[in-house]
Amino acid sequence: MRFCHSLICLLALASFATAADKPAPDPAFKAVVDKVNATGASLMPVAADGKAYRFTALNVAKDFNDAGLAALAPAAEKITSVDLARTKVTDAGLAALAPMKNLTELHLENTGITDAGLDHLKGLAALEYLNLYNTKVTDAGAQKLAGLTKLKALYLWQTGVTKAGVAQLKAKLPGAQINTGWTAEDDAKPVAVAATPVVAEAKPAAKAAPAAAKPAGKLDAAVAAKAVVYKDVIAPILEAKCVSCHGAEKKKGKLQLHDFASIMKGGSEGDVNVVPGKPDESLLIGRIKLPEDDDDHMPPSDEPQVTKEELALLRWWIAGGASDTVTVAAAKPTPEVEPALAVLLGKEAPAAKPAAVAKAPAAKPKAAAPVAAKGKLDPAIAAKAVIYKDVIAPIMEAKCVSCHGAEKKKGKLQLHDFASIMKGGSEGDVNVVVGKPEESLLLERINLPVDDDDHMPPSDEPQVTKEELALLKWWIANGASETATVASVKATPDVESALALVLGKGLPKAGAKVAKVDDSKPAPLTDAEKKQVAEITAKIQALNASLMPLAQDTEQLRLSVINATDKFGDAELALLEPIAKHVIWVDLARSKVTDAGAETLAKMTALERLHLENTKMSDAGLAKIATLQKLEYLNLYGTKTTDAGIAALAGAKGLKKLFVWQTGVTKAGATALEGKLPGLKVNVGLSEAEIAKLTAPPPAAPPAPAPAPAPAKKEEPKKDAAKPEAKKVESKAEAKKADAPPAAKPEAAKKADAPAAEKAKAKPAPAAPKAD
Repeated sequence: MRFCHSLICLLALASFATAADKPAPDPAFKAVVDKVNATGASLMPVAADGKAYRFTALNVAKDFNDAGLAALAPAAEKITSVDLARTKVTDAGLAALAPMKNLTELHLENTGITDAGLDHLKGLAALEYLNLYNTKVTDAGAQKLAGLTKLKALYLWQTGVTKAGVAQLKAKLPGAQINTGWTAEDDAKPVAVAATPVVAEAKPAAKAAPAAAKPAGKLDAAVAAKAVVYKDVIAPILEAKCVSCHGAEKKKGKLQLHDFASIMKGGSEGDVNVVPGKPDESLLIGRIKLPEDDDDHMPPSDEPQVTKEELALLRWWIAGGASDTVTVAAAKPTPEVEPALAVLLGKEAPAAKPAAVAKAPAAKPKAAAPVAAKGKLDPAIAAKAVIYKDVIAPIMEAKCVSCHGAEKKKGKLQLHDFASIMKGGSEGDVNVVVGKPEESLLLERINLPVDDDDHMPPSDEPQVTKEELALLKWWIANGASETATVASVKATPDVESALALVLGKGLPKAGAKVAKVDDSKPAPLTDAEKKQVAEITAKIQALNASLMPLAQDTEQLRLSVINATDKFGDAELALLEPIAKHVIWVDLARSKVTDAGAETLAKMTALERLHLENTKMSDAGLAKIATLQKLEYLNLYGTKTTDAGIAALAGAKGLKKLFVWQTGVTKAGATALEGKLPGLKVNVGLSEAEIAKLTAPPPAAPPAPAPAPAPAKKEEPKKDAAKPEAKKVESKAEAKKADAPPAAKPEAAKKADAPAAEKAKAKPAPAAPKAD
């Protein structure tokens, strides 16, 4: 089972406010804030106006107790969010929360809170979110929450609250979503099989031939004169990479990026989202430039990333004043961005759009170049390809079947064949509602925010792309048939482009499936093994680490030492050796584990995911880890590994993702390993040279050539001879002016090997460690 703390996920981009808008600081209140923050906890404003604050003890959770809450008393009325997850706070300590009349969000998961503690929450009339996951609360305690009429979300996973208790509370709080997780009873529920209607075959619509591509790097002057930088260049980038989480409907961290006003307003943090003229002081750029495996990097690492060209365009727009009206021509494209503009804008200026950016995929920058070149679907392939077998099933195999397949069926849901997809799982909603994608639970789960507990696939797994989602919606909307061919169902332009990519290399061979290292189902634990797991789990928990089943329907284990990094080393890891074969996920990031610990890891023959970032692991340890045939994900960020070390990983035949940021691994070494392991993606990050190139100030425009002298006026050449010099001086002045905002960039490039420094520049508060 996975659980994502929404407060961590609320670390999003910042609000926009001028210095004149900020209220004068209250010295007494500032002293309270400083006192709290000095302990390692965090009390910081939700927005720049300083009217509301949020408190989290995440970084000091293992030592934080009731006494720590006393310091919040002077700030009680300003606090709207409190995170006490994993702390040692008791029922008595919750009395300190009673004066927080404006509290809307409260995290108490993994604490020792019982029914008695909930008495202190009865007066929190503004509370909207309450998380009691893995506490000792029972039905009696849950009923004490009936007076919290504004409660919208209540989490009761792994508590003593029963379904009867939930039903009783739900009757009193009909507007609240109460989540109790999965139970064996849920899995036992029969699910009706949805009937599949016959789909009438339709002739494919005729498609217009794609326009010829414009020569690379040449921007049409007429197009540049009409195109507006924000509307036609910037908005499509944000629509493609940001708006799914920060839009009109979904606004993570209270940040919206779907229109100009929202971009300039920012979100819930103190730094300014966009500083006109200063891209390096704009949090929007700062978050994009963070290492991809940083918690605060945007977009999230499992979403489509901002390309170098898109980043250059965003910087150019901000450096030029971040206007919503200036045209491309008036903004004077630099040689760095002109090729990207030429590709993005093509031959014609985009058609006028309403203020809100249209969600049609054709408007997105990613569709411009690839679709023109590859977006034509071969009619012969379309006539033979079966939508379910050749398009939908491969998506399911790649993104869903690892957890919902023939052997492993979380939530009693299987997606490995057509009948199972139509049957659904153990919930009441129908997995696929034929003809109605918006009512199909399959798509509903995919469309949830990535940080939502019910989002699928889980946030740390490869996500369904926008193209794959479009194909799934198209299939369901047109009858979700098992036998219909691609040619028989009308495809929209965006779907046809996606189909062309999926089927571009022809139809898969009969019986071909995504390669797997091993499909064997683990044998159930014996009573002796269960006892052994329980004993070792107790020892691990005593170290403040976590050892628990990966999900409720499996006995395979997941280890996380996020709260015990300072004392978890090779000896502690060795405690797992008796049950090594049952461990499939291990997170040792920032721990004291060394190459010696690789001996224990090598015994975890079922291991699929391993985090070793910021540890002392080196090439010697990798030689032992390379024996793990089921290992799919390995993170070595910030370790002392080199090309020679990762070369040994060629023996780990199942490896699909390898992160080697800030290591001794070169691009050549990464490419060599990718050549030995088909399907592997090695992420080496950006080199200092690449960072320097991205952050370099735009070059000065070359001086205009002198006009040819008129033959009738002999003095003209002398007069005109001074013009190039004048323009040269002007050009230097402009270059000097353009150099001013990015003055700190060379330093950023120099410190590319210190992501913490970049992160400190992007936001005032220290980064929170990753959640389990």
